[in-house]
Amino acid sequence: MDNPLVLLGFLSIFHVIGAVALAHGLRGIWNWQQNRERGLGNSIFFVLWGAMFGCMPFAFGLGLAAEKEVGTPLLLLGQVIVWGSVFLISLLAWDEVLDWLQPFLQPDMFLIAFGGVFMMVGAVAGSLVIRDDLLFGLLFGGIFLLVGGLILAIGVWRLLKEIRW
Repeated sequence: MDNPLVLLGFLSIFHVIGAVALAHGLRGIWNWQQNRERGLGNSIFFVLWGAMFGCMPFAFGLGLAAEKEVGTPLLLLGQVIVWGSVFLISLLAWDEVLDWLQPFLQPDMFLIAFGGVFMMVGAVAGSLVIRDDLLFGLLFGGIFLLVGGLILAIGVWRLLKEIRW
């Protein structure tokens, strides 16, 4: 993991999940303040868990930004941009995002999208790693490509079965 872009991509997974959970918890606390009908316990859990899960990778970014040969301060800036943008979008525009994503939230479309993204991540990560170690890069990227291709093929197969010809 000497490449800062690969590290940013890996840490961004945790930033995205944590920022969405934190925003969900804060929206739940806000809704509880407004009508006090729904429980507060789940919202507090999401706030604490989301803050921990989404902000813990900043410690890795700070440590790597201090080391000049491994990471750069741009890695930390990228982390802040990823976390902040996902947090603000999921806090302020959650309903609009769900309306926009509604066609893709069907199970078959989700499989196709997830499989395609999995394949792209495998291709990019494999091509970045292949410079350092040919065998590991081919295995790493190849496994991602095969698993993503299988997931994508299952989604396409299920979608084609639903179509009435």
